[in-house]
Amino acid sequence: MRRILVSILIAVIVVLAGGGAYVWLSLTGAFTDKRTPARLLALLEPDIVIVKPDGDGPFPAVLLFHGCEGLWNGDKRRPLMGIYADIAKSEGVVAIIVDSLKPRNINSEEAYADVCPGWVLRGSERAGDVAVTVPFARGLPYVDPDRIAIAGWSHGGWTVMDFLAMPPQEMVPYSLTRWPEAAFAGLTAVYLTYPYCGFPALAPAAGEIEPRPTWAIHGTADVTADPAPCDEAYALAIEEGAPVDVAILDGATHAFDRPDVLPDSTSVYDPAFAQIAYDRFRSFLREVLIPSGR
Repeated sequence: MRRILVSILIAVIVVLAGGGAYVWLSLTGAFTDKRTPARLLALLEPDIVIVKPDGDGPFPAVLLFHGCEGLWNGDKRRPLMGIYADIAKSEGVVAIIVDSLKPRNINSEEAYADVCPGWVLRGSERAGDVAVTVPFARGLPYVDPDRIAIAGWSHGGWTVMDFLAMPPQEMVPYSLTRWPEAAFAGLTAVYLTYPYCGFPALAPAAGEIEPRPTWAIHGTADVTADPAPCDEAYALAIEEGAPVDVAILDGATHAFDRPDVLPDSTSVYDPAFAQIAYDRFRSFLREVLIPSGR
């Protein structure tokens, strides 16, 4: 009997150890498909949408990284990134909308089921999308290569923050075999809207390895992306030399600026809060991005 119990105990320990190892390997990107920077950009580029002012430029540019729901609801494009892209265009800024889901054949149902809970395409993997599209933006003939910002909403904010939190000498975005050349060159500013900073996000423990002026906006009633861990990330970023400006909207939920938020969601679209967010993004472009790099 004792031998049986010992055998069972050993089996349980082995199973738990194996399960723990699997989780650890998953969290550190061991099971993630890895591509060269050129191959990842080739995957993403056909679905990149560029909204630019009239004229030849060169214009400053902002890369927009959507939330976990993606850019599409079935065959209909969601409105949020277009709203911000139009704001950028009106300010003389090129908006570059990066779709992280469609190129990976993740539809809207799969996005809600797998991406939003963090089962697939975590921020540390999607950070590769940022790493390859910043040089892409820099190479566009009508973009000022010294005035580029990155902006993320929710999961996109997680993505942007993980990108900034990775020491290039020690970590590589989990979707890449290596860093692209000069991934941070020309990057002058960061904008975050209700970013996710909970486990397993890197930023609360690392801040910004590549500190840049950072603006963020959160709601106090956000039960999807608790702002508290983000405060830890912001404090570290400030210590590392990044000017950080955080706006808090009392009573705003997650996704308060999304006109298409689901009616049964814990997130609530609020036109007044949304307008504050739109105006703040405009101010960020005017006060931080446009004067930068000069």
